[in-house]
Amino acid sequence: MTWFPQLFLAFLLISRISSGETPLQQHSTSSYHHLAAYIDNTTLVLLGEASHGTSEYYSHRARISRKLIESGRYAFVAVEGDWSLFTALNSWVKLHADAPESLDEAMAQLNRWPYWMWRNQEFKDFAEWLRRHNESLPAEERVGIYGMDLYAKQQAMINVTDWLKEFYPNDAPGAEAAYRCLSRFTDIRSYLQRVASTGDHCGEEVSNVLNLVQQLTNSNAEVASHKYLYAEMNALMVQQAELHYRANLIQGPQAWNVRASFFYQVAERLLMHYNGAGETYEKGGIIWAHNTHIGDARATDMGNAGMLNIGQLAREQLGADHVFAVGFSTYEGKVLAASAWENPVQLMPVSRARQDSWEYKLASSHEGDFYIIFGESDSPPGRSALPHRAIGVTFNPTMANQQNYPISIPAQRYDAFVFIRNTTALNALD
Repeated sequence: MTWFPQLFLAFLLISRISSGETPLQQHSTSSYHHLAAYIDNTTLVLLGEASHGTSEYYSHRARISRKLIESGRYAFVAVEGDWSLFTALNSWVKLHADAPESLDEAMAQLNRWPYWMWRNQEFKDFAEWLRRHNESLPAEERVGIYGMDLYAKQQAMINVTDWLKEFYPNDAPGAEAAYRCLSRFTDIRSYLQRVASTGDHCGEEVSNVLNLVQQLTNSNAEVASHKYLYAEMNALMVQQAELHYRANLIQGPQAWNVRASFFYQVAERLLMHYNGAGETYEKGGIIWAHNTHIGDARATDMGNAGMLNIGQLAREQLGADHVFAVGFSTYEGKVLAASAWENPVQLMPVSRARQDSWEYKLASSHEGDFYIIFGESDSPPGRSALPHRAIGVTFNPTMANQQNYPISIPAQRYDAFVFIRNTTALNALD
């Protein structure tokens, strides 16, 4: 008899929408002009996804981003990929003199598992468009694309020491010696075993390199500002990665929160880079990341566990009026994911949404694909706590109804929501 409450709840949700008690403000996804106009001059636009392996999430985020970028208001896109691996791609789309010769060469640097997240045709198409867009602009107005994650720490350490060798060769040996504290470990597990058994860690060493780079970035006006930015953020990435890994030895939300805070630090630093010092930002930015990161954590069961995310931090730091978060999800389809961490990617089914979920409510209320802007209604849907689909890079379709529906209040978590009834898998390049 456990099915009865679920069916009854679903009936009430559908009845409320169809009867007009909770009007659903909906627009076709065939045009995002209305959404782009509604977003207007928001400082940070956060574009989500319900999985890391769905084609439509990438293509629709690209369409929204293109409209926003064409307005001239937005200066960068930051994605849920490692800062240290996106340098070549950013150089290519911004036509830097030292950029790779081809997009394929630039994207070859996006080589950390799960590779399909960024080595896919949908993202490649967006990068090609961004390069074409930038070709007609002066160098100072070209839009960049950056990673904001912290896992590829080895490459970040190489990037920092290479920068020092080029511009401050006398300081490079000391930085290399400090980084050997961390780089000598073949994997993070062996490092954490050492920390757990001895209490010794590399936090001071990597922080010293960060302090050095930050001091040097203010001492030579002849070095291009984007080179300073790369070096500083690579050094910060190493420092935050070490802290994130070490926090995994402690039960609780600390490890998650270090990573989430780094996401926001990257966004904040990019806003400063493109706007200079000041209390207001003439140029804004666009974020691509999972719903789990961009939707305000305080409107989810994550918040009850003390977990932060960039959606919450951006609203707190910039003000809710300066942040616009767009969630995405589907009723059913296909997805690319792995059965376990670092396992091969597979094509997997996304089953029809369970009957007590946000996705089922949307699918039952309207045919086709549409989006909701919650602020357009005094009584928007999604004001109550509902199970809300979330698929990561690892996925078990047979357990999806039990494991992939965290609780969320959609109208508080997001400012708008895109619903795509049937979705397909990403087109991975490898």
